Amino acid sequence: MNSWRTPAIVLKVQDYGEADRLVTFLTPARGRLTGMAKHARKSRRRFAHCLEPLSRVEFFLSGRNAGNLEFIEKGESVEVFQEVRRNLPRLGAAALLAELAGELAAPPDATVQIFATVELALRRLEGGDPPGSLLPAFLLHLLKLGGYGLHLDNCLNCGQVPTEGLYFSVPRGVILCAPCSQGALGPLLPLTLGEWKLLQQAASWPANKLSVLRFPGQQRDKSLRLVKLFLRHHLGHDLKSWAFWEKVAATRE
Repeated sequence: MNSWRTPAIVLKVQDYGEADRLVTFLTPARGRLTGMAKHARKSRRRFAHCLEPLSRVEFFLSGRNAGNLEFIEKGESVEVFQEVRRNLPRLGAAALLAELAGELAAPPDATVQIFATVELALRRLEGGDPPGSLLPAFLLHLLKLGGYGLHLDNCLNCGQVPTEGLYFSVPRGVILCAPCSQGALGPLLPLTLGEWKLLQQAASWPANKLSVLRFPGQQRDKSLRLVKLFLRHHLGHDLKSWAFWEKVAATRE
């Protein structure tokens, strides 16, 4: 088989042996891949500035592989997102979005959109978009692309649009009005109308419009808690980047 070239966003890099590195990366065509970069710790020419997590790169992959492991022949740096690296809240938001994208068992036709969404988010963060507003909106968009879209338009049980007393069902990922929430399987998170409307917009708008949304402090925190609990329930674990985000969130905008 011939070698092939792919755009990639680096998710994780680990030293392997004395000179090699294992690289986990996101691609638009095949989703998350792991590859071996032979002699990467010694070859500055073949892997110059392209093995930093959250970098946008081009990888040249060998036609051969070993099981699920690709062989990375060389890489070229495209964007390193220096401003994201210099700002801890931006870095925390970027890490969380990239990890979720790598976790999603997305339909094959969604991998291109997932890659593009993470790339767009990195560029928005690099350009100065507030991470506390960007993060919940882009998390919800990635969930939709990955097949975990939330039902936020009306009460799933009765079909009515709630006017007050609405709840988010963590197990079902849906909105319930107050009467329909009685006896429903929890956890149930109460939402104000303002929080609900903002979540609706974030979940339904295209990615290129999400940067105009602004999540005030309480709505931001409630939205992120909702997403965190939903992911914990459906993935069976917390994303590792949540701890870093929550640590640096105190210094955010």
